[in-house]
Parts: sequence; structure tokens; C-alpha cells
Amino acid sequence: MLLQRFEAKTLPQALERVRAECGEDALVVETRPTHGGYLVIAARADAPARKPRDQAAALPAPLLAKWTRGFQPLAERATDFGLSDPVLRAVEKALLGTRVDLRQPGDPALPALASRVLAALVRTEPRVEATGAFRVTAVVGPTGVGKTTTLAKLAARARERGESVAIVTLDTYRMAAVEQLRAFADLLAVPFEVAFTPADLRRVLQQHASCDRILIDTTGRSPRDRAAMPLLEGQLRAIGAATLLCLAAGTRARDCRVVLDAYEPLGIDAVCLTKWDETVAPGEALAAVVEAGLPLSHLCIGQEVPADIVPACAMQLANAAFDTEPAGVSA
Repeated sequence: MLLQRFEAKTLPQALERVRAECGEDALVVETRPTHGGYLVIAARADAPARKPRDQAAALPAPLLAKWTRGFQPLAERATDFGLSDPVLRAVEKALLGTRVDLRQPGDPALPALASRVLAALVRTEPRVEATGAFRVTAVVGPTGVGKTTTLAKLAARARERGESVAIVTLDTYRMAAVEQLRAFADLLAVPFEVAFTPADLRRVLQQHASCDRILIDTTGRSPRDRAAMPLLEGQLRAIGAATLLCLAAGTRARDCRVVLDAYEPLGIDAVCLTKWDETVAPGEALAAVVEAGLPLSHLCIGQEVPADIVPACAMQLANAAFDTEPAGVSA
């Protein structure tokens, strides 16, 4: 078998390279995230190679909406969960290089193995709460996704770990947001500052330079408001802030792509899927993040501060997608 490596920033781009160089019926042996994107190891289906139990010969072409008989029940569950065809296609093709039987339903090893393959595609970013890594973090995202509440949860968790925290808001557009954050800061007994200008922001950061963690709330903007993005980008780059994008878990796939494209110039360091408890199909947002090659840091599963936020767990998400464990996410 002549194996080839294909690397790209996103999973669809890597799979497109596979199709271009190895054909639509290429045999994908391995798919995994890397530091810079995704790596796919594949070979031409017509190359001299032993195809496990001739499974590849049974694949429909193109493999976009139809699945092998063994994988179909899992694919249907995951589709109902919201996962996209490109992600599921990558999982199924990776399974072709294993010993599981995809020719017919019922292989007892298939669900667990499929979950492990999917989990390998989900990048996570645990450093968001690690000491030092994300010391100055800006929480960004569209209007109404729960940025302020997410920031409050992260601040409360940091205080529970014994860290010193300062909270800063750039969101002077909504006075209610300022007062909400001020109330959270008072409750946590941490400093709270409002920065009206870039100069204010730099002064505040210098004033609280001794804090273990500085969390910055930003004004919610429509992803179509392209005029506002350069200003925010300039502010965050000037202070070297890490960027945590909040994305509502119930956002449709097309809207997710618009949001991710709009905020990409900021340099997204991690994504938090908010309002997980308010949708029955979080897979569309999850798949959009996976396809964009971005890491997940947290899921917000309710309004309680700080209880209703959990670190993203790739295996737990994969089990939920394939319904191999209860779909609810718990701490």
C-alpha cells in the first residue's frame, strides 16, 4: 500500500487534497488533528493493498449521504445530533483501515471505535484555565451568545483555584452589561474596570499587571459588521490578549461558518460552545469548529455561575454524538 500524507489547516481541505490526488474512492487510513491543522494518511483504492474484508469495495461513491451498512445506524444518530457529512465521512473512511466489520450492522466493537476516531478529530484547549497560558483573555463573539456570563463563570472558577483576577469590559454600548459585570465582580471581590479607549485598556492592564488572570469582555457584534472587526483586532493585538470565541451551540452550520470567518482575523485561540442546554442538535456548531481546525475549551450548560461550565472533553462529545452514552454533558 503506497501511503501518502496530506496536511491542511482544516479537515475539509485535507480531504479535498486526498480526493484530488487519490480519487473519490481513496482509502483513508488515519485522520488526526495536528498543531497547525489536520493530517490525513491515505492511499489510492486501486493500489495493490489488502482492503480489510473488502469493505472498501462496498462503499457507495461518492460517499456524501450514503454509508456502509454497518456505519449507517451510527451515522443516522450523529446526523440527528447535527454532525456534518464531511466529519462523518472522515470517521467512516478511517474505520475502513480497522478490523471492524462495516458490511453489516451489529459489530459490537464499532460504536466505541467510532467514538475514538471522532474524538481524535476534536481538538481541545485545556490551557485556557492553566496558570500563565491565557493570563490576559478577551471573550469575543456575536450578540446574545452569553459572553458576559461565560466570563463570569471563568472568573469564578479562577477564584476557586485561588487565583487573583481582574475583570475589564470594553462593552460600553450596553450599560446593562457593565452593571451585570460590576455585580459579578463585587460578588467575587475582584477589581472591575471599564475601558473606553485603547489608552484606557493599556492603563488598566498595567494597573493590574500583578493579577494571575485578566478577563476582558467585549462588545457583541454581528458577524456581518465588518467595520467593527479591525478596531477590535487592533485593540487585542496591541495588548497581546488571547481570544476566546463564544459560539451558541444551537447555531446553524451556515451561520457558524459566517461567524468563524468574521472572527478569524482576530486569531481565535479557543472556542467555547455556549447554551448547550438550549438545543437538541449541537453537532452543527461542533462540526463547524472541527472543520475549521479550531480547539474547544469549554461548554456552557446553563446559567448558574460558576457551576454550569465544563471543560470540553473530546471523548464525551464523541459519545454524545453517536449516542453511545447519554447525550447530556455533566461536570
